[in-house]
Amino acid sequence: MSEQKGPAMIETLRTMLKFAKENPIPNVYHKETMESLFVYLDNYYNYKNQGKKIVMYNFCFSPEIFYAMDTYPLCQEGLSVGLAASGLAMNEPYIDFAEESGIPKELCNAQKPLIGAYLKGDAPKPDYIIYAAQPCDSLNIEYQIYENLFKVPSFPIDVPYWHYDPQSEFYNEKTLPYLKNQLENMVTWLEKQIGQEMDSEKLRKVVELSNEAQENILEFNELMKAIPCPLPSLTPFNNYIVELTTAGTPECIEYAKAIRNQAAEKVKKKEGVIPEEKIRAVWLYTHVFFSPDLFNWIAEKFGAVVVMDMLGYFITKPINTSSTDKIFEGLAEKVLDMPMARQCRGPAEYYIDDYVKMCREYSADCAIFSGHIACKHSWGLIKLLAESLREEVGIPTLIFEVDTMDSRPVPRGTIEARLEQFFTTIM
Repeated sequence: MSEQKGPAMIETLRTMLKFAKENPIPNVYHKETMESLFVYLDNYYNYKNQGKKIVMYNFCFSPEIFYAMDTYPLCQEGLSVGLAASGLAMNEPYIDFAEESGIPKELCNAQKPLIGAYLKGDAPKPDYIIYAAQPCDSLNIEYQIYENLFKVPSFPIDVPYWHYDPQSEFYNEKTLPYLKNQLENMVTWLEKQIGQEMDSEKLRKVVELSNEAQENILEFNELMKAIPCPLPSLTPFNNYIVELTTAGTPECIEYAKAIRNQAAEKVKKKEGVIPEEKIRAVWLYTHVFFSPDLFNWIAEKFGAVVVMDMLGYFITKPINTSSTDKIFEGLAEKVLDMPMARQCRGPAEYYIDDYVKMCREYSADCAIFSGHIACKHSWGLIKLLAESLREEVGIPTLIFEVDTMDSRPVPRGTIEARLEQFFTTIM
């Protein structure tokens, strides 16, 4: 563990993770999750001490290329979500300061805390910014703000609207080659920035590590279909945040194997995470990040478990590593299939079809949409999704508004009241 002190934002999260891995909250964050994320954050100092470059990227991208190029992948939303979930309410003053400094209130609070933290001198400054321009306009605007704020080189990646799968009615033969070419151009750009060429053999090894972790996650996804559900509601999201930040490292494999094995053991014994499972829910959007123990409450009060959610639905396929060309093609597919990006970048059918399939396969009794205030695209189609789930799967949908990063617009008590009213009507 590095003893170097750094930006307050990093230090706060590292202190929180150290405490959480030593004192894990039952059914909220696994010890393995905390250990993986602590190593990830601690490596920020290790890379900085060695004079290596820091690349900031967004939550619709995957870090394998950055690890292969020996740069540190700093996921911006990972910092903001981490602060929201810390229980310290630190992100709220940062949001306020960003807005007081001129950032529009209407923009998403998933990106805003880092802006406020940087203006206060509390955030790490990246050497470069790379972001996939999805899933929304708000993200694209705020990453342009980062570009102007940090004054560092940036590389935006344009993600196509259409599908890459020939079986899809929305297939376009140009989609995959177009994105693959952008990833290759991004590497060329980054090579010029850091003055070092990427080692194709190292890329292959990193992707092989990523594949091994993902294979375990795909097995875990299948195990979560068991009745009763084997592991806690937040486990799929934990998988997502670990993969988002550490895919391509041994730590990610260690984590994924441990979680997969825990689920397999529970399924083998026919044991559920809840003594008496009464309600199986699918969470249709992002979690209430500022209140991660909300799922403990629904488990204890209603016997409810969330079997899968949008961000936890990490179904990207292992990548063909037979050639560098195939690796880039596979990485392009992964960007197109990243959670949320997969559902929100194109026609409404991308979103609706995934959830109809998910609710069927996970034997859901209901669906819950905690609609983030800033996500206008999701609000534009939730009624269509709710109707599809009622007509095709035969389940009801709870819809309520929340700011997932800020507890003030819709506080925990209000959310509990909505959930209690809903669960009482379907039990």
